Amino acid sequence: MKNTNLPQEKVIICFHCGNETVMRQTGEYKWGSNDDFSFFFNYKMFACPVCHKITLMETYGDETMIAPNYSGEYVWFTEDTILYPINSIDSKSMPKKIKESYEAALKVRNIDTNACVLLLRRTLEIILTDQGATKWGLAEKIEEIAQRGLLPDSLKEASFFAKRFGDSAAHGKDLVADEQDMNSLIEFIEYIIEYLYIIPSRLKEFKMKIDHEEEF
Repeated sequence: MKNTNLPQEKVIICFHCGNETVMRQTGEYKWGSNDDFSFFFNYKMFACPVCHKITLMETYGDETMIAPNYSGEYVWFTEDTILYPINSIDSKSMPKKIKESYEAALKVRNIDTNACVLLLRRTLEIILTDQGATKWGLAEKIEEIAQRGLLPDSLKEASFFAKRFGDSAAHGKDLVADEQDMNSLIEFIEYIIEYLYIIPSRLKEFKMKIDHEEEF
């Protein structure tokens, strides 16, 4: 269903250029149901007046989304999620501090390459510490976790690349990451997160489902 009442405006942080600014709505699509369970999805596209790039926002609401306000009255609420550009990882299977650090890197990927690479290095160190690494330096942490069999050789090598580029970004060394390097490092860290957290969690959920079905 299209909305013919455009344009509308909304203050949004642009994850392309980093500016928080008033954006004009350039498109909208809605769908939902009022049958057995009432819900709706509303997709809106906004244009940044600074960099002229597009942000896609999803708004979701359903009949269960009601909560008291400051005066104690119950009011309906909705949830907004920026779908594009990607700035989050959708998983509840990892510790909050890892999710926040990784998403912080995603939020600056189109703004500052060095900042993104530094945050990816930080995310890696948080991951290794969460996995039980006790050594002091990041290189030693990588070796420690790999020797315990928690990281396969491919992800161990990916970890060292994240360390090298992160160190260079922090200390102004000659190894400078370009956009392609940064995107590869983002993928490497995501692979590590998937391997250590997301896949084991999904396997556990799947096993519980199968075990439950076999009981009947």
